[in-house]
Amino acid sequence: MKKINLQKILLIFIIILPILDMSSFIFRNFFGTSHSPSTIIRPIIPLLLFLIIFFKNKFKIKTIIIALIYGIYSILHLYIFSKLHLGISFGTITHELQYLINYTFAILNLFVFLFLFSNNENYKKINKAVLIANGIYILSIYISIITKTSSTTYIEGQGFKGWFESGNSISSILVLNLFIIFTLFNKLENKKLKILAIAEIILSGIFLAFLLGTRTGLFGFILVIGLYIFSKLFEFIKDNIVNKTFNTKKIVFLAAVLIVLILASIFAIIKGSSYLSRRKYLQDLNDDIIDNSTGMPSHVTGDILKIKEKIENGLVDENYASYPVQKSILELYNTANSYNLNYTNRRSQQLIYNFYLVRNQSNIIYILLGNGFLNNYGELILEMEIPAFLFNFGVIGLTLYFIPYLALFIYFCAVGIINIKKIDAQYVFLLSRNYAKFCTIIFTWSVIL
Repeated sequence: MKKINLQKILLIFIIILPILDMSSFIFRNFFGTSHSPSTIIRPIIPLLLFLIIFFKNKFKIKTIIIALIYGIYSILHLYIFSKLHLGISFGTITHELQYLINYTFAILNLFVFLFLFSNNENYKKINKAVLIANGIYILSIYISIITKTSSTTYIEGQGFKGWFESGNSISSILVLNLFIIFTLFNKLENKKLKILAIAEIILSGIFLAFLLGTRTGLFGFILVIGLYIFSKLFEFIKDNIVNKTFNTKKIVFLAAVLIVLILASIFAIIKGSSYLSRRKYLQDLNDDIIDNSTGMPSHVTGDILKIKEKIENGLVDENYASYPVQKSILELYNTANSYNLNYTNRRSQQLIYNFYLVRNQSNIIYILLGNGFLNNYGELILEMEIPAFLFNFGVIGLTLYFIPYLALFIYFCAVGIINIKKIDAQYVFLLSRNYAKFCTIIFTWSVIL
């Protein structure tokens, strides 16, 4: 065990992740099975690394206590899930358990990465591993498009997502990778790797802005550029005002880079073809569903409208949908009409419904432990995970699965403030990404509440 290089194993794991993602898609779509090599390899590598760390170090009791907390929460949450499970529920207790396992593994991965790389110069190797992994992602996507074997992002045939299962997932992966590649580009001394980084930024940007067709891809790419510009401006102001190190060549170069990036963002917004065609398609659908109650276009989806009409006619019993669920659907309908929501805007409908559901259930146990992520009707399951932690996994679930990341963010903000004269554009860039994410969350909650 002493001879095992855990860092190298983790770096190899990062590099093979795109291959594991592709294998999942290929096995599911070409072999008709939900099991693939990824099903075993993806969880087993971080788990083995964790177990080696556990047995080699002296914090066993603390680790066992933390594991028990996660285990006890999972058991209680699943008990509540089974108690609230009705005919309208989309998933089973097995599916709910799978989500708990995935979120727990995310925390386990966080621990493994922090333990192996936090106080070690080898953390720089992670950046290069991400560069290689991202290269595999983007290369496979363009090969799939050229060979016409790419899957489409939407069932209507719009957008390309390569040999990957979810358009939103691949867009999130590439956007997050870009944060690292942009910072890596400034640090690389090897010219070949520098050229590779530039190529990946360009190819990833083209794919996210013009080919994928998701909101996450287009606006995520623009966000990366915007935050990169912000970080460079911060560094420029700090160097010239705080540290008083004026450099004319650096200013000219920075201005040129910023102009190019701003123009790229504007072009992406105007010409984001797949995303804009998707938006136009959805806009054209807005008048397709007529609400019989008003004689006007519906502001909720057709299936929700049908359930709402059945509830009003007394055709839904509490074995299919409980009273709080029925009341929440009616309140969703009224709110959607009040604010003239587009019926295609499912995420807003999901947030509104889940807010009303928690309020109508009015149960402190459900608020603490969650009411079950997959206990909702399929179209009303929250697609945004952070609100889902609070609404469906409860305050304790939010604390266990989200607060560790928030705590790290606050910690690094404090480190940055204390070392304001030392931090560079890379630090600000990576930190501002999380700041923008939290601002988005806060804005979403303020609109709902």
